[in-house]
Amino acid sequence: MLVLQSSLSQAAVLLAEFKWDTWLLPLIWLSVMVMSLVIESQTTDLVSIWFAPGAFVAMILACFNVNIYIQLLTFSIRSILGLVLAFTVVRPAMKKRITVLKTNAEAMSEKTAVVEEDIHNAMSTGVVKINGQLWTARMEDPDLTVAKGEWVVIVRVEGSKVICRPAK
Repeated sequence: MLVLQSSLSQAAVLLAEFKWDTWLLPLIWLSVMVMSLVIESQTTDLVSIWFAPGAFVAMILACFNVNIYIQLLTFSIRSILGLVLAFTVVRPAMKKRITVLKTNAEAMSEKTAVVEEDIHNAMSTGVVKINGQLWTARMEDPDLTVAKGEWVVIVRVEGSKVICRPAK
């Protein structure tokens, strides 16, 4: 029992003499940095990532026992500069790189197709083959008809029908 009391009293003395300000502030800045990275990993808005470098610089300053107000000022300035940079330079540059891929019906416009069944709007007939698939077809100009075997250009897709014009 005496050994346990001695160990507890030694631990209490160590805790009392430990300089919390020496290690506490770097740990706080480290946790701010880690949390900002974790939050950014869950989003794609490039908002919280800019707090990580500011927290890193503040953590380094805290390790050298720099005044807390200078740490906060450095963190704030670095983070604000990062946010300004993100919204004025990085985001517009990222948006320019994004290319929109047309898929499904959007990708069909301006493609050529071969007529598999005569296209006649008045009789509601017409089938074309596009990329090996058969589609019901109508002409853009209702007075035009196209015979089987001829080529047409897809103008747009309306529901399950393609609207065509004669290929030149």
